[in-house]
Amino acid sequence: MTDISEHDRARLRAAWTSYCDALRKEGMDIIDGKSADPATPQELAEALRAVARIGIMSLQHRMDFNDPDFPTFFRTMDDRYKYGGPDAYISYLTATLRGDATYRLRANHYNREFNVNVSATVPVTTDGVTRKALGNREFWPQDMQIAADGSFEVTFSSEPQPGNWMGVERNFRGGAELPDQYPMASGGLMLRTYYWDPEDGLPQGQFHLERVDDKAPLGPAPLAPSLFAQQLESAAQLCSKAAKWWIGRASRMRAQNPPNKLAPLGTTPPGVENFTPPKTGPLNYGVCAFDLAPDEALYIETDITPTLYWSFQLYNAWWESPDVQHRQTSLSFKQAHVDGDGKFRCVVAHADPGVPNWLDTGSNRRGFIFYRWLRPNTDLPSPVGRLVKLNEVRALMPPDHPHVDQATRRGQLSARRAWFARRFQT
Repeated sequence: MTDISEHDRARLRAAWTSYCDALRKEGMDIIDGKSADPATPQELAEALRAVARIGIMSLQHRMDFNDPDFPTFFRTMDDRYKYGGPDAYISYLTATLRGDATYRLRANHYNREFNVNVSATVPVTTDGVTRKALGNREFWPQDMQIAADGSFEVTFSSEPQPGNWMGVERNFRGGAELPDQYPMASGGLMLRTYYWDPEDGLPQGQFHLERVDDKAPLGPAPLAPSLFAQQLESAAQLCSKAAKWWIGRASRMRAQNPPNKLAPLGTTPPGVENFTPPKTGPLNYGVCAFDLAPDEALYIETDITPTLYWSFQLYNAWWESPDVQHRQTSLSFKQAHVDGDGKFRCVVAHADPGVPNWLDTGSNRRGFIFYRWLRPNTDLPSPVGRLVKLNEVRALMPPDHPHVDQATRRGQLSARRAWFARRFQT
């Protein structure tokens, strides 16, 4: 005897089908050439893999990390969820909030740079067209009360609170609506912590979020067919919207940026339409769409102007981080070699040119270089690039520029693997 109703079976059947259909459609659109512009077999496979990752991420987030009564931090972009051009030196954590509740974040960033961001989906009208977009409030360390050891607390609620407080609209419900721009696995609160120095010896950041108002339930409700159906339907929506927008953004970036030309640093994100960045934003970034034959290299040179943090990083043709753990695909200012004349010189190439600042494409003919300057103290630098033959690279370097042999490179990569393991696998 069973008390499972046909209504429950039908509801779950429809929801399950919606998720499977969304994943199938976005994948088939890639394979059939309807939603991407792959130029090589590798790019085609990577585009389909990008959709698969977004599908997995969407389902995991909606099933296990989208409960505003019992918020749990979800690592929304990392060494596995690679969409959206994540910074290899930032750990991204997101949790789901609701505006009619009160939350307390207890944390310790061990005096690293970090950012607390609360977002809400708001209507924005541009050229007479109303779209859903993200409205943000954010805290940086200088905006907060922080103990000497790096520990702090923040309260999130619709009503003002003493101490570090961030307001949330009372009718806000994270994860309920998706913006037309930047659709991602987010529930209203995002933490970004910078790990730019692999040798700082500090513990990983500690972050715990809890709902603390009197109406908070004591424990989660048992899973019911109706709730799981809602989670599946929400995952289907996120999968479809995120796959379309992020793949489309990469194609727009290619269309807007001539190959192998470095764009100037600025606060406007590339490939995003009808977006007005904050005038006082602390982060400046530039992009270059590279396109390299097997025997070619992109030589990049820049002055280093004073700033809190800078880095150069590669992404594949779909704005995903490449194999950050097993290839040298990024360099922070703590890892980069700077020559005696104060200039940073790096080489983007498929094969190892024997220089310390090699950025390894992983055989990707096309992709993107992204360079970031956080809180610059003076005028921004103007990186320049030259498309050259790989065998011409050494002649472009100053006489004192180091040569990196295979043993040294293996040591670099071994240390890199250990660092990413500490960050993401422990």
